[in-house]
Amino acid sequence: MKAIIIGGGSIGKRHSKNLNNLNVLTRIVDIDEIDNIDNILEEGFDMGLVCSPNIKHIEHCLKLAQYSIPIFCEKPFYSSNEGLDELLTLIKEKNLTTMVGCNLRFTDEVQSINPSSKYISVYFGYNLKKWRPNSNHLQSYSSNKHLGGGVLLDAIHELDYLYSIFGDIKKVSYIKNKLTDITNNTEDLVTGRILFEKGTIADFSLNYLSNEYYRYFDVLSGDILHRVNFNIGDSMYVKEIEYFMNCIKNNTPCINSFEEANKLLKHLV
Repeated sequence: MKAIIIGGGSIGKRHSKNLNNLNVLTRIVDIDEIDNIDNILEEGFDMGLVCSPNIKHIEHCLKLAQYSIPIFCEKPFYSSNEGLDELLTLIKEKNLTTMVGCNLRFTDEVQSINPSSKYISVYFGYNLKKWRPNSNHLQSYSSNKHLGGGVLLDAIHELDYLYSIFGDIKKVSYIKNKLTDITNNTEDLVTGRILFEKGTIADFSLNYLSNEYYRYFDVLSGDILHRVNFNIGDSMYVKEIEYFMNCIKNNTPCINSFEEANKLLKHLV
């Protein structure tokens, strides 16, 4: 199999390495090559991965869809829904396999959550300067609204796995705050609550400010809240890309398809 990866940042390189280990040939197209994308796409690819800045996701997904290439898009699926209807229509017309990156779904921690639980509180926090150690964090997409940044969408994994476990959302409320100068013009702290149609309540807190990396949830079991800390490793990325490849080979729908991911994002964007 051959894969094209649009975006040569850290996540694009990670996917390329994992795909190579799965005997998939990869071609990374960095942003400065994007004007030549049509010539490159004419080479033919079995799958495409969109790992570009958030604000470009729909544009780059549209380009892959025009060439009938199954698409894996990194989270968030979009930060602006301009072009969304056109993309979803094209995906449906061509019956393309699509998936939005949702690596936390492939962890033991998330899979341990009881869908019948009535309450869960999730937390993610990490200092943005440490998160982007090899570059100027103020120039990253995380820090800049025009690139689709901000911790709400940057840490959408927390909301994604809640949605994957508890299903349809009745209401989302949240407050976005910019408390420091760690970003240019995006929020560095978000707190909120989700009420699911089934009655489950989920609180969430996401930030760019924690001195150490924290990612955990407190879930109600019986009459006791149990804390579960994530043990993050590369295996979840391997599992998700293997899953995507199997969906392509077997022509079966993926979890968190573009249509599915939109059901969560329409509450946030």
